[in-house]
Amino acid sequence: MIKLVIKDAKEFYKCIDAIGVLINEGLFTIDKEKFFLRATDPSQISLVDFVMPKSAFEEFIADIGQESGNKISFGININNLLQILSHSSADDKLSIEIKEGKPTILIELLGKSKRSFTIPLIDVSDQQHPLPNIPFDVTVQLTSDQLLGGIKDAALFSSHLTFRVGDEKFVLETQSSKGKFKQEIEGGEIAISGQKAKAMFPLDYLQNMIKNSKGTITIKLKDDMPIELSYTIGSAAVRYYLAPRVDSE
Repeated sequence: MIKLVIKDAKEFYKCIDAIGVLINEGLFTIDKEKFFLRATDPSQISLVDFVMPKSAFEEFIADIGQESGNKISFGININNLLQILSHSSADDKLSIEIKEGKPTILIELLGKSKRSFTIPLIDVSDQQHPLPNIPFDVTVQLTSDQLLGGIKDAALFSSHLTFRVGDEKFVLETQSSKGKFKQEIEGGEIAISGQKAKAMFPLDYLQNMIKNSKGTITIKLKDDMPIELSYTIGSAAVRYYLAPRVDSE
């Protein structure tokens, strides 16, 4: 049996939406210490690594034996789950329960009333996705508002955005036949470690990846290599990797 109770259903919605921007079906895993998922999107150009520790839950029951490898995995249609979570109210708790031998998951929104939803579990292939082992040259920390604003501006001209670090500046730039865009962030507005790096990425992926962030975003870069982008939602950690576009516009 699995039973998880989360104090803030709206916050959990943001966690699942951070996964759902890349995949429609997810294989979630629970062990004694955490609730987690790692998956690539269908195009195989991006990866999401999500971890929610046991301490983030008001109740965390996971009857797991050694015969199961000390963990339990189950597949969910993420779109269906998001539709249910979108009906939560600001003061709702969330309860998730899976009983042994039942091919369904019970989701309850606990507030002024108790609303119960039952949806089927689904078969999702258990693909092992190791995290990319990249010796990044640069780490940048900035606010989500700064990054999202630059991405929205860049979308006026192109579908791709170049990140460049040099001279203690973080630069966002793009160009096309429509025009050019450039944003420079430096000084007290940002924290940069490392010297130089430059890579180009698809804007739509970047915009989807950061839309649930409301605080500090950490970016790791290396010339023409996948980017690592991470932030937290409450106690949960979300990390993405995105392959670069290596040709220039």
